[in-house]
Amino acid sequence: MKKTDFMLILVVGLMVTSSTIFAQTEIPVTEKKVNNAESTFRFAIVSDRTGGMRGRIFEEAAEKLNLLQPEFVLSVGDLIDGYTEDPEVWNAQWDEFDAIVNKLDMPFYYVPGNHDTSNELLTEVWRERHGRDFYHFIYKNVLFLALNTDQIKNGGIGEDQIKYFQNVLKENKDVQWTLLFMHRPLWSYGDRAGYGEIEEALGDRNYTLFSGHHHNYRYKMQNGMEHYTLATTGGGSYMRNPDVGEFDHITWVTMKEKGPEVAHIELDGIHDKNVVPDKDYEDIQVLRQGNWLNVKPYVSKSETVSEFPISLIVENTSEREFFIRGKMPVKNGIRFEPEVIEERLAPSSSKEIIVKAIQSGEVISIAELNNNPIDFEMEAGFEREERDDISLKTSKILLTDWNHTLQKASNKITIDGNLDDWTESKMIKVNQPQYFNEDWDWKGKDDGRFEFGVNYDDKNVNIAVHFFDQKTIAKQDVLEERQDKFFVHLDTNFEDEEYKILEIGLGGMLNNSDLKNVKYQVSKTVNGQILELSIPLDQLAGDSKTQLQKIRVNVGIMDHDRPENTKPSVLWWRPVWGTNADYPGSGMFVRQ
Repeated sequence: MKKTDFMLILVVGLMVTSSTIFAQTEIPVTEKKVNNAESTFRFAIVSDRTGGMRGRIFEEAAEKLNLLQPEFVLSVGDLIDGYTEDPEVWNAQWDEFDAIVNKLDMPFYYVPGNHDTSNELLTEVWRERHGRDFYHFIYKNVLFLALNTDQIKNGGIGEDQIKYFQNVLKENKDVQWTLLFMHRPLWSYGDRAGYGEIEEALGDRNYTLFSGHHHNYRYKMQNGMEHYTLATTGGGSYMRNPDVGEFDHITWVTMKEKGPEVAHIELDGIHDKNVVPDKDYEDIQVLRQGNWLNVKPYVSKSETVSEFPISLIVENTSEREFFIRGKMPVKNGIRFEPEVIEERLAPSSSKEIIVKAIQSGEVISIAELNNNPIDFEMEAGFEREERDDISLKTSKILLTDWNHTLQKASNKITIDGNLDDWTESKMIKVNQPQYFNEDWDWKGKDDGRFEFGVNYDDKNVNIAVHFFDQKTIAKQDVLEERQDKFFVHLDTNFEDEEYKILEIGLGGMLNNSDLKNVKYQVSKTVNGQILELSIPLDQLAGDSKTQLQKIRVNVGIMDHDRPENTKPSVLWWRPVWGTNADYPGSGMFVRQ
């Protein structure tokens, strides 16, 4: 045999042998069926965007959705700030939002929240721009129900909506599954506000419910069915930890024949549905809300003290024992005894812990404490057997005040919006308000601060307020709501809860509590606005011959930095009277 013939036979033989080997070898894959049955599909849900909106989060979520490529996207409401009756404002808000979702490669289903349909005008705008505010559709034999939980003022479902969904459920009994989408989780409320009838109509069918509104995550089995309250996709959140339900996420749903498989995708992570175990939820809520710690306000008889006691109240309203610990702060030379606190607190119990504020060799200025308040940060938590122990820090500011002197004016006060005649009156500087309405927009004293003075003469109580503002929004001769304005609260009758309210803008008096002969002047300055006003003594003391001995005063400033903002910050010197934050003796001016 020739050498070439031998080589040919060898090559052919190797080819035959190789072909035989590969023919007998199976592809290296497991035996599971491809996860793409005819009834399987995938969609995504986004949660609250507004209510303290944090910029770019929702936009980033939309960008990530285009990477994930679900078949469509649903929402659970609070898409715009809302709460406005101004077409210019609502159109700007919706134009901004629609521009974001129009960049999605797939359909987006709008579901209303309280911000979106907070009044009849906004509800009509919703219908004009988007269509129905409650509706249903079927996709691959799955029934989708989108509810409007703010059809009724302060939350609720109306009779027409109840009947609509009762009929939809009656006419679609044979669907594979039913999915419900709503903003307020009415399913978790004592008063179902109309949802009870729809829940009853669901009967024994298979369903899953998704809701939002509370900005913290909850997963619960109810009626044998899965109920979700989603966290946020850009809405206001402390963002402390997914373990306590505070995180931004996209909810990813894979709909299969046996029901939906749910995953929560952070913009940098993925969590399963038990990210917050239901058995831990109520106890976590106690930690998360931070009400287990309270610092009792301190009111001094004088502006300066050498030392004073502070009462810390810790309360455990959960059903587990809490551990509580904290290291007392040191600030501006003030230290505390004891320096470290470690406690175990039994379920349904409370304890008062007294610490002493001391400043060695110097006196403590209560006025200085007002503008540089002490923040007490403490940690509470509980032990878990199956998971890591869980704890959260919370902080509470020490509120302080003193009995202010009600000064008699040594010179005539002219109500002209000029403070040159207030040189001898001691002005109270407010760099750190003790109370806020909507504090999302306030960035600190450089953004907005004020000072004010109170004095009296033989006929009037006089008040002057100078508001220093980084950006002043004020309109002359217009009673315009969306502008900076002043609030003054006055009380001389401490036996009832009634007090005088003055609300004043650059354009005029907006509210005066029926006070008569009030003189006031508002003027613009280079860096803000000035309010000067006088109130006749007989309007406050009840008798022009009665000497006014003491008066309680509070001053607030509405700080508008964006005209389109329907919930601007209001900076209050002291907590608004009648609120839970109010404390006895705050804002008291006493005649010497």
